[in-house]
Amino acid sequence: MNMNKVIFLLTLILFASCTGNEVEKNDNKNVSKKEETKTGEFIYIEELFQRDDFEKKEALLLLQELHLCDNVSTDSTTIYPCSPKRFKFFKFRDDKPLKDAFLLLIRANTILKGQQIPLPVRHILVFEREEGKLVKVNGFRGDLYGMKTASTGIKDLIVRFYVPSEEAFMNCLFVWKDGKYHFKSVEAIEGAGGTGKVKEEFKEELSKQVYTVLMENNLIF
Repeated sequence: MNMNKVIFLLTLILFASCTGNEVEKNDNKNVSKKEETKTGEFIYIEELFQRDDFEKKEALLLLQELHLCDNVSTDSTTIYPCSPKRFKFFKFRDDKPLKDAFLLLIRANTILKGQQIPLPVRHILVFEREEGKLVKVNGFRGDLYGMKTASTGIKDLIVRFYVPSEEAFMNCLFVWKDGKYHFKSVEAIEGAGGTGKVKEEFKEELSKQVYTVLMENNLIF
């Protein structure tokens, strides 16, 4: 067991011994999920990649521009399919059209064009258009778990990560600042001593630990 894992687990045990329960059961885990939301309310997302066509008409053109897949066909049997069973677009800000700012959720086991190894987990890529070209401003090796429209009109994100070294799932809040998403806090931990939603009184210290773990495992890039 590496030292970082020992420190992380000891921190959780210390909090538990002081309070008897440093996390609460997450009652929203199985909540009905959809993409659209209103300001101040998180809507939880469950993407199963079951559609036969793209919801967004710009999807194929954007995938072609990004060179992530074979833009000739949406057939899921091709090696690098531009398929809705592999890719899903989300709008994350109200002041720009989808073609100029979007989140791209990529299914696990997808082989991106130019690569030979399938992605081991879901990936989220955040793009904005700068001087006419799409630029990646964030990357997460995790699943899009929830979105909430902030007062700025730009959505906050909850990204769900699995950390093998900790044997835990971690739901983390990211907020938009200075042109990109920044880690804000850990909202829930399942595994590594955690059983659900993190209580507010322990969130600041646990968030520091979790951010270190995410960076050391290259889950934010």
